[in-house]
Amino acid sequence: MRIANLFLKDFRWNLRSLLIWIVIFAAFSLMYIPITDHLLAQADDMIQFMERLPEVLLQMFHLDTEIMTRPEGIFGGEGMSFVYILSAIFAAMIANSLFAKEFENKTIEYLLVKPVSRTAVYLSKLTVMLVCIAVLICAFTLSVVGFFGIFIDLDYNVQLLYGFGLYALAVQLFFAGIASVIAILTQRSSVTISVSIALVIFMYFGDTLSGIFEPIKWLGAFTVFNYIPLVETIKQDNVMVGNALLIMLFSAVFFAIALWGFRRVDVKV
Repeated sequence: MRIANLFLKDFRWNLRSLLIWIVIFAAFSLMYIPITDHLLAQADDMIQFMERLPEVLLQMFHLDTEIMTRPEGIFGGEGMSFVYILSAIFAAMIANSLFAKEFENKTIEYLLVKPVSRTAVYLSKLTVMLVCIAVLICAFTLSVVGFFGIFIDLDYNVQLLYGFGLYALAVQLFFAGIASVIAILTQRSSVTISVSIALVIFMYFGDTLSGIFEPIKWLGAFTVFNYIPLVETIKQDNVMVGNALLIMLFSAVFFAIALWGFRRVDVKV
């Protein structure tokens, strides 16, 4: 019963934020999908314009002339690149709310003196995080599939749309795991958010630059986005499920490290 109360407390505390993020993701999808048919009707002009742009800029926003002639390519290329960033930011914020703010506001002391183990407290918070992520991803995926069904008249591969949701889920879990470790070890909201966002930017642009400049190609191996590439997924009509699951496995490692830290860290005065 105590665990259920802890879960409900944290879930209610983060519910409003979750609803706001659901609106953000749905609204973002609504920005792109309704205009897809109109963009495809002017595909020749759009491709001519893209051919004049620098290669670095095209790769940075996952723009490719081949995928821009397909309905799922319009959203999956440029739109999903922003979804990746939004997903990572949401994951960092939810981890910050559940862990860093508790330490920062000293409310964690109230929880730790209760007759509940630290492991149980951590698992309760982790469950809230996973539920919030699952709800957001389901809302995002269903909104994308639904908007495509409403606004898109051309043929498209619906499996790719579900694949986009899987990729966003992998990104959120990965950065939620990292942010949880940072939040527990530093116990500071400012550090958790700033380091997490810096890591997102490093990985995102590191993946882009590693595909352009041969001397830093090795950098791509250390970026999560390299293993769930949007352009290749659309070109090959193949969702890289194995890579996404592997990223989730690494996320579980980070969550285990966070548990280890939560059980041993002292509350800073």
